[in-house]
Amino acid sequence: MGKSRTILGATGAMVCVSLVAACGGQPGSQSSAAPSAPAAASSAAAGAPVTIEWWGWAPGYEDAAKAWNASHPDVQVKFTQTQPGTQGGYQRMLAAVKAGNAPCLAQVGAETLPSFLVEGALEDITAHAQPYNAKFQPWTLNTVTFGGKQFGIPVDSGPMGMFYRKDIFDKHGIEVPKTWDEYAAAAEKLRKADPEVSITTFSPEDMYGFAGFAQQAGAKWFGISGDAWQVRMNDEATVKVANYWQGLIDKKLVDVMPGWSDGLWKNYTDGKSATFVGAVWMTKVLEDSISKTSGKWAVAPMPVWDASSPSVGNVGGSPNAVLKGCANPKEAVDFAAWLSTDATAFNDLIDKGGLFPVTVDGGSLPNMSGARPFYGDQKVFQVFAEASKNVSPDFSWGPTMPAVNSVFGEAFAKAANGKGGTLAEAMATIQDKAVASLKDKGLTVAP
Repeated sequence: MGKSRTILGATGAMVCVSLVAACGGQPGSQSSAAPSAPAAASSAAAGAPVTIEWWGWAPGYEDAAKAWNASHPDVQVKFTQTQPGTQGGYQRMLAAVKAGNAPCLAQVGAETLPSFLVEGALEDITAHAQPYNAKFQPWTLNTVTFGGKQFGIPVDSGPMGMFYRKDIFDKHGIEVPKTWDEYAAAAEKLRKADPEVSITTFSPEDMYGFAGFAQQAGAKWFGISGDAWQVRMNDEATVKVANYWQGLIDKKLVDVMPGWSDGLWKNYTDGKSATFVGAVWMTKVLEDSISKTSGKWAVAPMPVWDASSPSVGNVGGSPNAVLKGCANPKEAVDFAAWLSTDATAFNDLIDKGGLFPVTVDGGSLPNMSGARPFYGDQKVFQVFAEASKNVSPDFSWGPTMPAVNSVFGEAFAKAANGKGGTLAEAMATIQDKAVASLKDKGLTVAP
């Protein structure tokens, strides 16, 4: 079995999906010498406008397509709102690729991009993307570049912070915790002050949120060793995080509830949970989902394990990928690059979707320093701008995350709800299932 099969299997391409160190050579190093990005241009024949179909779900995307269309008559973008990826969007995209009627462009989370590559669902856009890459932070190009070939255009990232109810903290004399030890102490103090209020609501099926916590602690779930994948979903850092949350659950200091549920939003609306530790894009989600609590929230840095080394986790970031079979990949890339780098377009995405820019000069966009009434007119994006400087680039996703996600949700929910085992034990089960999912794809896994 050759290297192309052991690393990627179904694609049959000589590409290694891994961290930069494993692939050899940093994608960002190529982009540093790239020329300035040219104005978007169409390769369509004269008098024959190109239509680019684009599927996604991020707030603000439909308006962005309209803005592009108004100024680019030769390349028109037809945007279709889909279900978020893990809620059916990805299955729909992959089914469309297999049926030969996929859109040219699709929003695909960085955590899922390797899975699409394994399925042979992506076009190599290296040549078309190269002129734009100098505009992006190098680490973000690592998330879309595998084996020196690029398969997507970065859009946003998800550095984490702590959203907290300032009024509840003030009422009970709770100081904003800077470390996870202080966070646990605050949880105990808060529960004693008001038995009806918890420090947070823990959603056990949220693998991606937990991955952000694990990444912060130094976890490295996937990598490459020679011709084989390494899977370490129950490494020391991950077990440390699992044991921490298990402790809070056992002491009944946190509520356990499914994420994105009516019950969770009611919990926060009613002031039953005082913090939410999550990604920057939750800024807008909370504004929309618990609008009745406007003005009561603030944002602080994510608690850290070591105050002298304030590492931060990252959750999310959804590149736009060109799907297999796209007839106009250059035009698709031109639009995708415009979306991510045009100051006016992305400034609007910050406002409407809470998206966090990944361009070199993204921090200077006006809405990055805008005050948000929901957070007491705090300039919350400045907190996340600082956090983004401490996001570790060493965390990597594997090629079968949808399958792993399903197993994770079941195992973690069982442990968190007291139906058997602990979160750390669940991670051991998830580790075994992750290895099995890669082998099921015909991929080689290192011991």
